Amino acid sequence: MLVGATGLIGSHLLGLLLRSERYDCVIVAARQAMPDTCREYARSGRLVWQSFSDDLSRNVDDFFCALGTTQKVSGKAGLEWVDHDLVVQSATRAVGAGASLVSVVSAHGASSDSLFFYSRVKGNMEQDVQALKASSTHFWQPSVLLGNRGEFRLGEALAGLLLRWPFPLNARARAGSAVASAMLAAAAVAKPGCFRYKVSDIDNFNQGEVHD
Repeated sequence: MLVGATGLIGSHLLGLLLRSERYDCVIVAARQAMPDTCREYARSGRLVWQSFSDDLSRNVDDFFCALGTTQKVSGKAGLEWVDHDLVVQSATRAVGAGASLVSVVSAHGASSDSLFFYSRVKGNMEQDVQALKASSTHFWQPSVLLGNRGEFRLGEALAGLLLRWPFPLNARARAGSAVASAMLAAAAVAKPGCFRYKVSDIDNFNQGEVHD
């Protein structure tokens, strides 16, 4: 099961999941309509595209979440609803449907004690998802993400240029596609417990791969 399939990381992850031999079917819960490029997968039964309000049509083995918005786009209340409430609700449904792995994109600096609203929301989300007690829980904590989002974010574009190399490793910018491929690689070797993966871990999972 995947939520956040139309975003920067999620769109890359969806393609990887659909091409993976590990999964027979990918269930996507989304607010947007299914892209035309996915219709062949839907016809073959490899993809089930449904709204968040629809009941799950089958059991879930692994749950992936790449949901996220910004305060500029959605306001404080909207950011908290998407980045906390919707993430926790979706993870709860997936675990209830049998998911043993919960793999969620969080953010660098996530902490429920943070002075920054965004980091605090991510930290609270991590606490509540971890409390679901899935067999294996992965939180991904990248810094600035590089890639085509379908919308221009000046602040992230400038930060992405600054954070490519000269800063501490875990603060450096990375491609959204690199996070997606690391999530899939980690799922294949998931162990019991809760793990927080930073930029250095994303790099380790992507050794030998090139991401734009």
